[in-house]
Amino acid sequence: MTRARDKSPVKFGWDKIELKPNPGSVLLPLSWGILPLVLTVIVYLTDTGMQFINFFGAGAVILMLVGGIGAVSSRQGIFNSQRVGLGFFFSCLSLFSWLMVANNNFQVELGIVSSFLAFAMIYRSLDFIFKDSNLIYQTNWDAKSRLPVESMIGWDVRSRRFAQNTMALKRFDKDSFAQIYGTRTKQGLAIRLDIFGIPMDTRFDFRELGLDLALFVAEDE
Repeated sequence: MTRARDKSPVKFGWDKIELKPNPGSVLLPLSWGILPLVLTVIVYLTDTGMQFINFFGAGAVILMLVGGIGAVSSRQGIFNSQRVGLGFFFSCLSLFSWLMVANNNFQVELGIVSSFLAFAMIYRSLDFIFKDSNLIYQTNWDAKSRLPVESMIGWDVRSRRFAQNTMALKRFDKDSFAQIYGTRTKQGLAIRLDIFGIPMDTRFDFRELGLDLALFVAEDE
């Protein structure tokens, strides 16, 4: 007998898709970002080449951001996770700190501290992204169809019409949520059910979605 928690969207006609970020596009700029970060410390401690410390510090943060963007670009709405958002917030804050240092409005020591804090936070965000269970499902959709809001318990419905941004969102906690959004494929329009923030090897109880998944497929017929 199939338990309710085993009834994933696949059992109702949805297709599971893979949108994992490419590790190479993430880890390469992030690892290269460590080099200018270390150079900022060496320059500061030796007091040699201090005129370049702003470039080293800002360059390290920019490479961190490039790596982070490579991780989030494949998942829409990922900034709804507080942990992911904080990583990018501290990175942008660190970049602003180095601009302040360059204008002599901020101490170099604080710029260095902000860079290490940004690295720690962006690493924490990326670790969270790569450990996600990648529960993403897709079904074909018609432009004239509307979301069956009567079956969506506890959802924040932002648009019943097809849209390529978040149409509906349901938050489980500050770092995990489910969202529905539209996308265009070679076969036509489709909607995706993206459940983010569920760690690998953790069994997700699909009853928490509060959805009658069969109604979404019926809308396409």
